[in-house]
Amino acid sequence: MLSSKPIMLGRIIIVIGITSIFLQHVSSYVPQVPLGSKPCKSSSGRIRHQTLSKFSIGKNYWHHQQPYSYRFSTSFLPATEVVNDEEGEIKEEEEKKSTLPKMIVNKETLAFNNKLNQLSQSFDKKSAPKVQELLYQTMDDVINGSETKVQPNVVSFTAAINAWARSTDKRAAHHAESVLKKMHNLCTTYPEITPNAYAYNAAITAWTRSRERGAAKRAEKLLNQMWNYYEETGDENVKPDARAFNTVVNAAARSREPKCADWAASILERMEHLYNAGHKEMQPDALTFGAIINAYANSGEEDASDRAAQLLQHMESLYQFGYEGVKPNTFVYNSCMNALAKSGKKGSGERAEHFLKIMEQMYEEQGEDGGVKPDVISYSTVINAHANGGGEDAGQRADVFLKKMEQLYIKGDNAAKPNAIAYTAAIKAWISTGKRRESNKETANEEEDYLKTIATRAEELMMRMCLQYLAGDRSMKPSKVTFDLVSETLRGVNDHLL
Repeated sequence: MLSSKPIMLGRIIIVIGITSIFLQHVSSYVPQVPLGSKPCKSSSGRIRHQTLSKFSIGKNYWHHQQPYSYRFSTSFLPATEVVNDEEGEIKEEEEKKSTLPKMIVNKETLAFNNKLNQLSQSFDKKSAPKVQELLYQTMDDVINGSETKVQPNVVSFTAAINAWARSTDKRAAHHAESVLKKMHNLCTTYPEITPNAYAYNAAITAWTRSRERGAAKRAEKLLNQMWNYYEETGDENVKPDARAFNTVVNAAARSREPKCADWAASILERMEHLYNAGHKEMQPDALTFGAIINAYANSGEEDASDRAAQLLQHMESLYQFGYEGVKPNTFVYNSCMNALAKSGKKGSGERAEHFLKIMEQMYEEQGEDGGVKPDVISYSTVINAHANGGGEDAGQRADVFLKKMEQLYIKGDNAAKPNAIAYTAAIKAWISTGKRRESNKETANEEEDYLKTIATRAEELMMRMCLQYLAGDRSMKPSKVTFDLVSETLRGVNDHLL
């Protein structure tokens, strides 16, 4: 046994040397998202790319440094066109599907609205105050009876709210909501300023973008106000739709408030209740479910993986019953498997594999247009689920999926190309297998041989990463975590040999 010590010490020194060389060039680890991943198209036509941000690997390996976010449209102003009628006036007509009445405005008001809309497009701190000042000055002229042909309307005020929604000012959401309140104060005298769904959605978005504590609660409060106003007036123009609810669901899911996933799920239940009550525009879609499943994955709660799996199975059932809009996509499946991986529960690897098999079957049947294509995140998450979930074959299962990813990549599937995250997860899986075997009753020779096998395999995977990275594959750049996992394993084996 002592004869193995110099060899093991030498391997440790080599790993430490490689680590120091790499870390001289790598101050931080930002894995590259593999090229070739196909964006997913929802039932509403919105494009959502199946990419995630930075990851950390370790005890909480698959935790996102920044939560995955859905991006909703921030252009809440209806697209318009100019049409001359018999009296020479100008009509502002919506090109989008909407219940908003057609507004007849003069040329001066149309030009004024276009100016406000152009100013509101900037994501900065100065534009929104300019838009609001110009709007309020013009409105004061109208109220005071000053001679002006410009008549601000709902489009004018929505432009101001939208400007605040894009503003970088810390109190931008407060300003956006104050403009909405002003619309309510003026609409009795000036009906053309009556708030509509576009105005409310812009104000809700302002709160969802705010970093202020409790911002998601304020967004939900505006949604409730929007619904109450609709019920009081019966005005279809202000009726909330799935977009409004989805925006608030997403805000709740990303808020990191206690029980934020359950909170978001309660909003989803409200949507389903309204849909079943006859409000067909309230049908939840894959984005709604995906935001909540991802929130459960990031919550760290004990039953998060079970809740995520239940939601995904609910989506699958609805889709089987003909609800096309709730068809699970790649991101939804990845988020659910991520929740299983983070749970660390026994058997989570097998459960993650179950969902991966469903993805593979759907992709085989429906092809690229199906929206469910396993990618590097899918396979890496399953490997990580095995690493965290128990089972003495975690390392072997990791190798199976690494080999499968490599075969898919060779056949031309760039989305399945293994990267540093996949390899580091596999190293972690092998190491966790060794730790579990240590607790079993085996002879000293069997235990020693197995620990050597674990260390050798972990070292092989790390060296493969290094060689591919040095050959120009930046997605295989090892992190400090990768080196630490291998070096600690070698040290552990060396200590055991003593």
